[in-house]
Amino acid sequence: MPCYSVRKNGQHIGFICGDLGEHCRECGAVSDNLCDYPVGDGKTCDRAICNEHSRQVGVDLHYCPTHAKLWDKFKRAGGVKQVLENVVPFPD
Repeated sequence: MPCYSVRKNGQHIGFICGDLGEHCRECGAVSDNLCDYPVGDGKTCDRAICNEHSRQVGVDLHYCPTHAKLWDKFKRAGGVKQVLENVVPFPD
């Protein structure tokens, strides 16, 4: 039977055992999300992450810590604005 780390406010407070799904790849807690960062060919990272280690960047859209850093770098470099400026409106 698998056991999971239980964390609260960044601190380990105990364990819970049972088949509760995947473990967070960062801390071993129960995974609440999968990383939605696009990695090409219509696929996403899918790294299992708990709520504490996932960054919500949109509605039902979460990134793991590694991809959250890449997303922040992309935004700071003006990537979002650049991509949106290339959107061509659909004609009426």
